[in-house]
This record gives sequence, structure tokens and C-alpha cells, in this order.
Amino acid sequence: MRPTDPPLLTWYLSHDQWREEHEALHDRLLELCRMMKWNPANYDYPDWETHHQAVREKFIPFMRDWRNHLSMERKTLYPVTKTAICGGRIGPVSVLEQDERIAGQFYEAYLEAAEGEASPEDALSRLLQVLMIVAEHFRVEEEVVVPAAERLMEEIEYSGS
Repeated sequence: MRPTDPPLLTWYLSHDQWREEHEALHDRLLELCRMMKWNPANYDYPDWETHHQAVREKFIPFMRDWRNHLSMERKTLYPVTKTAICGGRIGPVSVLEQDERIAGQFYEAYLEAAEGEASPEDALSRLLQVLMIVAEHFRVEEEVVVPAAERLMEEIEYSGS
């Protein structure tokens, strides 16, 4: 793949790698969400910090990898699916792009809280906000964008045979 390849060709050539990354990220997201179901009422207050650190150890690398994955999607998946899905500026791809910006803002707020004087409960609350936005992002991708991209893949493979 060259940076000058058109998005459809790039998407076609990188589809399998994208799918593997996407599924692995989704699994990691689900693991983080399960960790956030921890019930602090069952524990003494000091365990909030321990729980926050355990979640943070997985959350920070997840966000780095998710943002890198989104960078690839912006270059390949989104341009291709914008042409395959109706909606234009108010369509699902635009919503995903907006989700990314909102998640980024909430992530920055989390980092400021976690590195500042915020309590572990406050930091976890902000972390949960980010996870909820990212989970919704995955839901929209899986329900609308990925099926459209998969149909394009099938058409490309059908026309090539």
C-alpha cells in the first residue's frame, strides 16, 4: 500500500488487518467495561485507588491503540463508506467522526483529573464517560458502517471473479 492509493484500494488491501485490529480492540473495550462494573460498595474506600490504577493500566494503552486505529479508519473506511451510505454531513460516518472528537475531549478531561488532585472516584467517573462514548462508537460502526463496507468488499470480489 502506498499513501497515494485511493481509499477503496487501501481499504480492500488492509481489510483483514483492520478486521483483526477492530475485533481485538472491541474485546479490550468489553474487558474494560467489565472492570468498570466493579461495585465499590462492597469494599472499603481505600480500594477506589487500587481499582482506578488497575483499570488505568489497561485503559491508557487501549486509548492509544484505539486512536491509532481511528487514524487508519479516517483514511480508508470512512471515505469508502461515505459514498455507500446515505446521510452526507448528518450520516453515520459524520457521527463517528464527531464521537471521536468528543471521546478525545473526555479523555483529556480524564487525564487532567487522574494526574491532578481528583479523587479516584471522580477519575473513574470520567474514565467511564470515555468508555461509554467509545462503546457507542463501536455500536454504530458495527451496525451501519461495517455492513456497508463488507457489501463493498463482496462487490469487489464478485466483480473480480
